[in-house]
Amino acid sequence: MGAVTAPVTADRSSWEFDAGELPDLWPEPRDSLIVGLLPEPRRPGSDRQDMLLCDLMPVDTDVMVGASIGVAQLATVGLVMLHRRFTALRETRVAWAVGARLRRERLAAGEIPRIVMTGSYPTDDMIPDGVTFSGYRVRLRDHEFTSMIDVWEVRFPALV
Repeated sequence: MGAVTAPVTADRSSWEFDAGELPDLWPEPRDSLIVGLLPEPRRPGSDRQDMLLCDLMPVDTDVMVGASIGVAQLATVGLVMLHRRFTALRETRVAWAVGARLRRERLAAGEIPRIVMTGSYPTDDMIPDGVTFSGYRVRLRDHEFTSMIDVWEVRFPALV
């Protein structure tokens, strides 16, 4: 597969979420892609940009990253989440929230975003050539407790 890569941490001091505001995600404990679909193809400035979480696709670990990039190319896909069977639900939910925020920011900037996120950094043998990762450190508030969660965005060259 790909060369050994190291995640790059993005400088985002504003990544903060309240645990009660995280999306309700309940993936099965297996390797899968969680796909957020749009009601119609995405366009910057469109009035119909709300995502509908609607599909969970089981996937083999060795093709997981590449498959997520392929799925993200589909016009009706708003966000793809890599969920490893051992990833804590909290990390997956935080990664989804970060991905949704990144998507909104990029749409506002006039881009057509193809966002792929993960709550656990993949092993090097899962990463295709040309793919890198940007890390986001997120402050998660849960009542009086605060914890730091690291999540990653899969960065890949434009395919279409």
